[in-house]
Amino acid sequence: MRRLIPFAFLAILLLAGTQKAQAQANVTGTWEISWETQRGATTSTFVFAQEGLAFTGTAQMAMGGRGAGAGGGTREIEISDGKIEGNEITFSLAMGRGERSMSFTFVGTVDGDTMEGTMSTMRGENPFTGKKKG
Repeated sequence: MRRLIPFAFLAILLLAGTQKAQAQANVTGTWEISWETQRGATTSTFVFAQEGLAFTGTAQMAMGGRGAGAGGGTREIEISDGKIEGNEITFSLAMGRGERSMSFTFVGTVDGDTMEGTMSTMRGENPFTGKKKG
């Protein structure tokens, strides 16, 4: 019986490690991420490339009518500080320069081909949702 206890303990540890490895989300690919602001809904295309617990990528952000020329347009912004552990995700974006810069911090969870969480700026927090396109 004494030999069985260490074996059972080891089996439980191995099973827990296997379940954690299986629960690791993979965000590599193209995502449509949307959030609400005071000006209405915003949807942007994000492209993530994950390597282990870190990821990089870009976001195609709509620039609206101000400062982007006639018709607005989009701007490609680098993703920074991309981290994922299990199904928890965090990453940041920075737009602008100097005093006219704004940073966005996304914190959320991934469930297969969907994600949700909170996007924070100096103006406050807004919920976001995302769906993987490919």
